[in-house]
Amino acid sequence: MGAHLNAYTAREQTVYYARCFKQDAPACVDIIADILQNSKFETSAIEREREVILREQEEVDKQFEEVVFDHLHATAFPGQDLGRTILGPKENILSIKRNDLTDYIGKNYRADRMVLVSAGGVPHEEVVKLAEKHFGKVPSSGTYTNLGDSHKPKPRFVGSEVRIRDDTMQHAHIALAVEGVGHKHPDYWTMLVMQAIVGNWDRALGSAPHLGSRFSSIVAKNGLANSFMSFSTSYSDTGLWGIYLVTENRVQIDDLVHFCLRVFHFFYNVNSRNGLVYLCR
Repeated sequence: MGAHLNAYTAREQTVYYARCFKQDAPACVDIIADILQNSKFETSAIEREREVILREQEEVDKQFEEVVFDHLHATAFPGQDLGRTILGPKENILSIKRNDLTDYIGKNYRADRMVLVSAGGVPHEEVVKLAEKHFGKVPSSGTYTNLGDSHKPKPRFVGSEVRIRDDTMQHAHIALAVEGVGHKHPDYWTMLVMQAIVGNWDRALGSAPHLGSRFSSIVAKNGLANSFMSFSTSYSDTGLWGIYLVTENRVQIDDLVHFCLRVFHFFYNVNSRNGLVYLCR
């Protein structure tokens, strides 16, 4: 078919997806349904994938951005699910068995915890029919245990920090964040607008001196950073809003952080009573 089949894991969901021509959508849904419901989990396949994940973990550990954001989540949500890395500790990867996988799937791959989504040239009615045909017999959990269920405790955001100093590194990688909002929060789009206003900046880009972001002008004028990226990461009932920075000017990191905090104060009025964040300017 010439289609693309892949999967990825995030902190709150595992996604199996395909890109294909619209006439091949039924076949792709059939394949995905077969993967979810009829995988054999052969020992040889598990051992092969175990090695793949270990190599992937080694690659992730070399990507400073990934490491910094893992530390950011760990310190923002300590001792909670959102504070854990996606790949998990090495000892878990080495020890996981077939029964662990089948038990997890039996518990979590349930009708009330799954969603089938399409985008593009596939009529909604056809997607509904494909869902009924291929997923209609998937059992329910019995009680509604969706990750967004209101009775589940909201993750507790903790104001804290992690500092790891290595003077052999040429650059410093920094992430600053405040508590954001969940996908369904009324301020979700407001947070995205604020992210767009702060924007992204990289001194290597030809347009870097002409960006409209106030923060980029300050950073460029004073040579404080090589690049920065604003982000608004939302989960089911909480999130993180902040800035990720890379700089080789290690003697002025305090100045860089100072101006970052000025950006935060310029945009935010943090309500100390309930922790919600509102656009104020």
